[in-house]
Amino acid sequence: MSRHTAPSRRASPPVGHRARRRVLGSGRVRALLSLGIVAGFGAVGTLAFWTDDATITSTSFTSGRLDVTLNDHLDGAANNGGTTSDADFKLADMIPGESFARTVKVGNAGSVGLTYTAKAWNSGTLASGLHWTVVAGSTASNSGTVAAGNRTGACSAGTTTATNVTLGTTAGTATTVITPKRTITATAPVFENVCVIAKLDSGAGNALQGTSASATFTFNGIQMGAP
Repeated sequence: MSRHTAPSRRASPPVGHRARRRVLGSGRVRALLSLGIVAGFGAVGTLAFWTDDATITSTSFTSGRLDVTLNDHLDGAANNGGTTSDADFKLADMIPGESFARTVKVGNAGSVGLTYTAKAWNSGTLASGLHWTVVAGSTASNSGTVAAGNRTGACSAGTTTATNVTLGTTAGTATTVITPKRTITATAPVFENVCVIAKLDSGAGNALQGTSASATFTFNGIQMGAP
């Protein structure tokens, strides 16, 4: 007698087993989601560092002025030099051996300290018979009379920078009469007196009678600290 065999079927797992698979599958999903959430909190929750700024602004910077003056003659602007004529820097009818002294006031009209030196030259026929003395930090005095023929110029105590020198006869051959450098600060006193003596050589010959000469002194100022 023939036997019919029923088609085989894969045995279904027990109900409890399917339930466990579903539970495990859900657990994996939750784990991945949880990782995503943790990563998200990591990006959003970066620490903030507080900052602050402070600014300072300077006021103005200005340059100083260097300005040498002579006998309080202001030349109107710094660094342009200036020339002044001293109407009392003269002596008429000199005879051999007589001399004349004059105070030159060297001032600082600028806003910075300065040092200065000086050169001088004279021209005219009488120039060859004139001898010059310069004393820095000194004032002049004069004595004697024309009638007595004994007029004499003198300087008070100070620093002698030239003694009985004969000056060059052109600006190009000017003779240095003040060196080393003298200092005038920008605070009081802002000047220094310089005494200058012009003396007609006691051995001046007849050829110099009735002749004349004129002298030019140039004071060169430079800022303190410069070589």
